[in-house]
This record gives sequence, C-alpha cells and structure tokens, in this order.
Amino acid sequence: MIKTITEWDFVNSFDEMNRSENFSVEGRKALFELLEEVNPDFELDVIAICCEFSEYEDLNELKQEYSHLLEGEEFEDDDEVLDFFMGETTLIQLKGGGIIINSNF
Repeated sequence: MIKTITEWDFVNSFDEMNRSENFSVEGRKALFELLEEVNPDFELDVIAICCEFSEYEDLNELKQEYSHLLEGEEFEDDDEVLDFFMGETTLIQLKGGGIIINSNF
C-alpha cells in the first residue's frame, strides 16, 4: 500500500517518532523538498533519514564537527568551506543559518 504524504505529514512524522530534536521544522521542510525533488516516490523512513542526515546550527558547528576533515586544508573564507562540503556530500543551507548535510560521506 502506498500513502501519499504532504509536507505537513512529513514534518509531523518526526514528532510522532520522537525525533523532533533531530531537525528543526525549517530543516524538515527543506529535507521534504529535497527528497521529493530527488525521488517523488520515496518511502518515508524517519529513522533512516535521521541516520543519513544531520542538521547543524551554523557553519561553525559544522566545521567543529568535521574539523578532522578540514585539517591541513587552507580555506580563504567560509564560502570555500561550504564549497568543500558541497563537493563531498549533499548540503542544504537553511534561511535561518542552519546547515543540513548527508552525513554518510
């Protein structure tokens, strides 16, 4: 059986699975848009999404989490750091300053 879900259903499914802390509402909406664009027939699996993607408050938090990858690299500015991550994985910049990446890279 296939059930078509809306953005509202997607956002609320994280609450229903006690995964509200994994992504902000803005982040969930951005993930819904990405997943629907990549594959409109994707199968919703909240736990798998939480394992595959991570949201960071800002670029500084992302850089801190992945400092081991940035060691030895010389970046002129934050745009080059973003370009580095975009070259390695899926990256979503949120309007509120947050960043979501596919953490399986």
